[in-house]
Amino acid sequence: MDKISPFHIKNFRKQTGLSQKAFAQAVDLPTRTYRSYETGERGLTIDKFRELKERLGYYQDCDKNSLRAQIDYLRLTFPRLKDLDAFCENFLHCHLSEFTDQETRLMNYTHLWQRGNIWIFDFFDKSVTNDYQTCLQLSGQGCRELELLLENKGITWQIFLQNILYSYEDVRVKRLDIALDELYKGYGHEDEQIQIPKLIDKLYSKEIVLDTIKKWNITGGGSFTDNEDMEANHGLSIYFGSRQSQLYFNFYEKRYEIARMENISLDESLEIFGIWNRYELRFSDQKAQGIVEEYINGVDLGEIARGIINKEIQVYDGLTRFGAYKPDEKWQRLFGGVEPLKLSTNPQPYSIERTIRWLTYQVANSLALVTEADKILQTEYMKMIQNSGEITDRGKAMLRLLKANKHYEH
Repeated sequence: MDKISPFHIKNFRKQTGLSQKAFAQAVDLPTRTYRSYETGERGLTIDKFRELKERLGYYQDCDKNSLRAQIDYLRLTFPRLKDLDAFCENFLHCHLSEFTDQETRLMNYTHLWQRGNIWIFDFFDKSVTNDYQTCLQLSGQGCRELELLLENKGITWQIFLQNILYSYEDVRVKRLDIALDELYKGYGHEDEQIQIPKLIDKLYSKEIVLDTIKKWNITGGGSFTDNEDMEANHGLSIYFGSRQSQLYFNFYEKRYEIARMENISLDESLEIFGIWNRYELRFSDQKAQGIVEEYINGVDLGEIARGIINKEIQVYDGLTRFGAYKPDEKWQRLFGGVEPLKLSTNPQPYSIERTIRWLTYQVANSLALVTEADKILQTEYMKMIQNSGEITDRGKAMLRLLKANKHYEH
């Protein structure tokens, strides 16, 4: 059974603001037992860890019916895509003759093919220069248009991306946006929904804790209108991160945007379209590649998105009677019940040599330092590190291969 790293346990406890003794009391454990989990002397299973979190107000499950996930932007680059006709027929399930073409200077390409909002970039003189680099770009509307083509063939986004990444090993995912729509619960239940203005208040009161993201920004506004039935409020948006980074969030009041774009009232927007807020996650370069690789390996898109949000953002609502930060109930109902997801930004094939090289050059000096620090401080950090180690299924497969070969070069 999978075990939680002692470092993860300790970091989580520190996030609550509690000492070891207070945390043990809050989760109804003997202090000595809890300390053994932090040192690694005892293993703590994921299921048991979730139970402890639940005692502190964290949800094991969320209301998945309240969120709808969809791919809302996609950009793929193919270094050498020679047969564009075959690509369109085999992967986009349409014909190149359905596209119009024109000159362009976007992204340093010279040739743009358009079928509505499905765009393909390449070069006019590719047969002369032998530069067959090609880019497929889908805006939000382009994603919806491609979905119609895929649905006619009974193909999901997951299968579509699997087919492309398995057929073109050198393809690169340059950008991927995931949109999570918080669905409207119905008239009279508005207080059960996430309120963006209250999230803004929590940012200022430091009840929102960010992990790797260091910047946030707020925008909002409205317009004057003589039509009392039309919505003048444009809604509020919170941006987390930088547009230049590989990870960027935009949480906003989608219902106001829909009302403005459709020229209808806010009530009509909610009743017709049924969307309250939208939580957009924008990934680029290695992080976008990592997301797609997780997705084609069978992980649900919504689970991926919620796992990323859980890693990057924690929302609290005051303190518990033990003095721990209390998880915000509405936030947990929407985004709880999934473990934080950290993406690898440079995935590589596993090998024992790679592990030994990494330990030698990156860890050996640190282990020597920890050993000497234990002697000075009379601590057992090295023991904790050793006890926390566990051979993964991938590692077991590597060991079986080594035994079969009966040979290992030191």
